[in-house]
Amino acid sequence: MKISKIQINHMTEPAGFQLASPLWISAELTGAAAKTVSRRLVIKATGESIYDTGIEEGSSLIFQADVDLQPRSRYEVEIFAKSGEEETSASSFFETGYMSEDLLGKWIGDPQKDRHGVIFRRRFTSQNVQKARLYITALGLYEVWLDGQKLGSEFLAPGFTDYNYYLQRAVYDASPLLAKDGEHDLEIMVADGWYRGKLGLKQHGGIANNYGDQLMAVCDLRMLDENGQEEVITTDESWDLVQSPVPHSGIYYGEDFDPTLPKQKLGQAALVKPVSRYIVDRLSLPITKHEVFPAKLINTPSGDCVLDFGQNLAGWVEFKNCLPRGEKVEMQFGEILQNGEFYRDNLRSARASFTYVSDGEATWVRPHFSYFGFRYAKLTGFGQVDPKDFKAVALYSDMAESGWLKSSRADVNRLFENIKWGQKSNFIDVPTDCPQRDERLGWTGDAAVFAKTAAYNMDCYEFFKKFSYDMAIEQSQRAGKLPLYVPSVGEEDGGKAVWSDASVIIPWQAYSRSLDPAILKQNIGAMMSWVDWVHDRALAAGNDYLWLGDDQLGDWLALDAEDIMHLKGKTDDDLIASAFYYHSASLVAQSAQVLNMKHEQQYYRQLAKLIKQAFLEEFFTKSGRPLADTQTGLAICLSFGLYPDQEKDRLVRRLVDIIEKNHNHLSTGFVGTPLLLPALSRNGEHALAVRLFLNNDFPSWLYEVEHGATTIWERWDSVDDQGKIAQNGMNSLNHYSSGAVMQWAYEDLLGLKQAGNLVTWQPRISPEFTEFAGQIALPAGSLTAGWEIISPSEVKLTLIVPFGSQVKLDRPEMQKTFGPGSYEFTIKPDQPLVKAFDVHTPLKDYCQIASLAAQLQERVPFWGFLTAPGNLDHFQDFSLYQLSQEMRGIGFKPLDKDEIKQIKQLFQNYSLQKASEVAK
Repeated sequence: MKISKIQINHMTEPAGFQLASPLWISAELTGAAAKTVSRRLVIKATGESIYDTGIEEGSSLIFQADVDLQPRSRYEVEIFAKSGEEETSASSFFETGYMSEDLLGKWIGDPQKDRHGVIFRRRFTSQNVQKARLYITALGLYEVWLDGQKLGSEFLAPGFTDYNYYLQRAVYDASPLLAKDGEHDLEIMVADGWYRGKLGLKQHGGIANNYGDQLMAVCDLRMLDENGQEEVITTDESWDLVQSPVPHSGIYYGEDFDPTLPKQKLGQAALVKPVSRYIVDRLSLPITKHEVFPAKLINTPSGDCVLDFGQNLAGWVEFKNCLPRGEKVEMQFGEILQNGEFYRDNLRSARASFTYVSDGEATWVRPHFSYFGFRYAKLTGFGQVDPKDFKAVALYSDMAESGWLKSSRADVNRLFENIKWGQKSNFIDVPTDCPQRDERLGWTGDAAVFAKTAAYNMDCYEFFKKFSYDMAIEQSQRAGKLPLYVPSVGEEDGGKAVWSDASVIIPWQAYSRSLDPAILKQNIGAMMSWVDWVHDRALAAGNDYLWLGDDQLGDWLALDAEDIMHLKGKTDDDLIASAFYYHSASLVAQSAQVLNMKHEQQYYRQLAKLIKQAFLEEFFTKSGRPLADTQTGLAICLSFGLYPDQEKDRLVRRLVDIIEKNHNHLSTGFVGTPLLLPALSRNGEHALAVRLFLNNDFPSWLYEVEHGATTIWERWDSVDDQGKIAQNGMNSLNHYSSGAVMQWAYEDLLGLKQAGNLVTWQPRISPEFTEFAGQIALPAGSLTAGWEIISPSEVKLTLIVPFGSQVKLDRPEMQKTFGPGSYEFTIKPDQPLVKAFDVHTPLKDYCQIASLAAQLQERVPFWGFLTAPGNLDHFQDFSLYQLSQEMRGIGFKPLDKDEIKQIKQLFQNYSLQKASEVAK
């Protein structure tokens, strides 16, 4: 029995973070033999116990500890567990920041506002330092250097926030570097970053100085000696201004790094006082280095020297400097090659390059205050290049990977990796839409539709908690309306369905995965204010319970687009808006229930009921026929339960018809894509969902894989069959929204439906895979499950259930509940599992098989017509299902359920026979 992975508020050993009470303290327990254990949580400060649960029985190692925390204090956490005669323990710690205290330091700034980079420096002496902490923030991005060494492992601090509203204060442990007595140099390197550099979409290329025009910093360095005496070094007018080796940098610009610039004193720091900016203990997870990729050297047809790192990512390239002093080189970044040449036109106005002037030192070189989205880097001025001297480093917020999926198909596994890389590349303090071009903004709609997939893939709780806080800030300034991206960078456009529903969807998804209500407590006011804003909008338009007539983004980038710009699909904007009005009202009611807000729960539940009633009256005929006639519209109605009683089958049939008419391909955009496959799988059409998922021609997820994608594209047609990138002014090869299909893979292919620590396992075993496995994180620990087809009549299931959790297997062959432990067993499916043709398969795949054709002649009334001389050439791209609907025009009745069932059995018998012949 072993305790591992102790987390405090979903973080490991957090220091300087906002730590809301009660603390959410969790750990994983492996090897426990019983469903419950004797457990105990003890929290100590300076060796004394300040919180002790005592010995208690528990079914998990999750605690909510209401502790009176003090500023700038370290707390030890000890967890004990005992089962029978076996007992174990583990420990961790956390450290508070300033909490409600103010920094002692004064704001200092560079009085010369035309500089884009500066160093604030203070020299001091110290003796007998036993403990040292630096508490710091800046207006502009900063790095702190003490005696020539960087403090901390994070980059791009203090992150991306609405700098006009709040700033995050971080803490760094300076103890190891101050253990040596004597003189020390403390340097704060500051550059424009999100605060001052060009940013946003209000003007092509962004606008500078969105949050201010002067680089500033403030800090306290607190040092304790061996006698417990404290000395504090603070920012004040005694600090020097020093020339920075980074004279220019920007999020879109990239960086110019010149360490040959003399570190000369430029003057004294000026005392400044920012107005209306709150400094708070940090919310942001640190942006840190992660995966590293080696380089492959390419010499292009035109003679350019290009490095290929094999993976589209966000981060930068580091290289070993072998250049003579004074040599200037440049590195540009791009996502794709065109005709073998380096290409970056899709970056629009983003300069996105890194220049370096060599100081002649044989050190590894990196940027400091920017990052890039790229797979390829073009080198200029490097001379003879050894690819071993270069490496690409991925940067993203420090989130652990908590979920994974793996199948018997390499292309599907590559897709899952692509989806994860889309997430990693865009989860850089805020969930951006893309990491490469002149945008990189926290688009709310992208984040809303991807939130569940994101939370399965990685431990996103604190990441989403910070972003939810940012959304709430924007709403507080707009009476509940949420802008299109957050921080808004001065953008006022917003209040649009799906995009602004992020204020409700994201906190709810984070809570649902973790059961920690802290994010709901933080955001319930903002969640309600969004629904109230829509309700007020509806009232003003004369209909309390429908959101009609507003300008919307609709089903963005759907393939059934009919607008001139081909930007949004033909699904009715009013239907989407009203459906998400209902969805958000329902989620707010559920959130209020979690928080025991009985009045609010009742109000929003009744509001949702009235919205649904109005929706059915508006978007369905009196006979129950849906006015929604698109893949997205029908998927929305099915997913949200927005249909009249007894009419679900009609919606499903219509959805299948529309998909068939599109040759079994999707036509959905941002809104419909996450909902389409779940709507099929959960309504009796799982085989069709799998068919859509496994298509590898345009448009499909695997089309991207087939064409070399290592992330998810912004558009289904971002790259064509010839490898040509679409020329449309808005084309990223590293988005993540359509990667939301991965939630369907977790929940329907793997089959895990989570309700806290209780999981229903309903694997929809498809013969298109021989095996499928994966893992998701539950509040109490990690759950692993998988299935493998041993033979058409036997499937092996494997399951590892963490302590504190239960899994209910729900299959026709077996219904059983499993407690903690490891299991392996087999089931015998009711129907043999073989890959077979079906009524959705194009005729051309099987019409030449004589034995099948003879049997179909007996089962399909119009088969003779189809195979009459000359007809098959016309009909071979269509399926029996679609042709069945079309043949009514010449007197044939559509195939009924029994006929379809018989044809399915015919196809299956054929496949079983072929499998048997192969086995012999």
